[in-house]
Amino acid sequence: MEGVVTERISKHIYDNWFFSEPALHGVLCSHELVENFKMPVAVRTGKGRIEYNPQIVKTVSDNQLEESFRTEIIRIMLKHPYQRQPECSAVVRTTASNIVLTNNYDFKSLILDKAENFQFPNTEYFEWYCAKLMSGGRWSADGSSADSDESRRAACTPKDEGGQDARTPNEKKTSQSELWEENEFECSRINEIIENTTSWGSLPGDLVEKIKATLKAQIDYRKVLSGFRASVISSRRNLTRMRPNRRTDFQNPGSVYKMRTNLLVAVDVSGSISSKMLQKFYSVINRFFKYGIETVDTVQFDTELSEIFPLKKAKTEIKVTGRGGTDFQPVFDFFRTSKTHYDGLIIFTDGYAYEPKITGRKPKVLWIFPDKQCEKNNAEVLKKFGRCCVIEC
Repeated sequence: MEGVVTERISKHIYDNWFFSEPALHGVLCSHELVENFKMPVAVRTGKGRIEYNPQIVKTVSDNQLEESFRTEIIRIMLKHPYQRQPECSAVVRTTASNIVLTNNYDFKSLILDKAENFQFPNTEYFEWYCAKLMSGGRWSADGSSADSDESRRAACTPKDEGGQDARTPNEKKTSQSELWEENEFECSRINEIIENTTSWGSLPGDLVEKIKATLKAQIDYRKVLSGFRASVISSRRNLTRMRPNRRTDFQNPGSVYKMRTNLLVAVDVSGSISSKMLQKFYSVINRFFKYGIETVDTVQFDTELSEIFPLKKAKTEIKVTGRGGTDFQPVFDFFRTSKTHYDGLIIFTDGYAYEPKITGRKPKVLWIFPDKQCEKNNAEVLKKFGRCCVIEC
């Protein structure tokens, strides 16, 4: 049965979309197709894969199958499974996503939640619907719906499925968004496909504009900083007599691994950096201590480096030197030759300088710009060396 279902998906989805829906086909091929007999829905997405249940898929028509895949691919293009994860139940997330889809696309073969089922306007966005669903008294503490019978049937499943699954609509909605989580890597992959798409097939113009607008979504620098720290965290081995050695028991010291992060933070103090920008920079540096970082090595630079200054706690006053031109090369040269093994490099800058030449060990780099204009003018060049984000205070 599984082979027949896979062949059917290949013929009616992959092959047909290759010619008629290039935008949908591009996103479809970016995800791995995986069987999942345990889930109570026909198709769902997340974590870089598209899961389908062959037992459910075999009961639906070709049109229902096509729209089930179309629904999930549009979700991906709007970043619902990867970027926009409000603090709410999975039922609410699925319902809000369904409403956004039906606001922008006319599904013929699926029953999906609509804004009118909840007396909502059909012009709002994903997070707005999540907030309203959570605060409007229509949902219990566990996220279950308290709406009319008609809206309770809207479970993102094909019409006339045959009633073979006894699980409730809310259980199906929970499963529908079970794989959703913040994932910058998947977002960047989808953004690249969207940026390179020139033909949008049957997708309505208004929906295409909303999809393109997701490319401009602002990254929360607080999440980026926390994630950057997690990506460069390293373990250090210390010997201790308080723990037995695995091979020789207490005859030799055992090992304790302590997690820590060595970060080098470089602050651009060239003449193009205003006092307001510097205040933003050091305000963000002070936030590092909220992410469990005990010490941060900071260095100011313009065309040269100043002395390394270790910060062990937040500072309210910082002496600034330099104020000349800007050159990133001394920062990368110091990172490469320093006796201290740094796990990552964070550079606060407006970005107006020649790109550096990196030899030897390539560092993990995070570029932080003081405003959107600096990012717009310089991120395209600098992102080849690492991630970029903007301070939005």
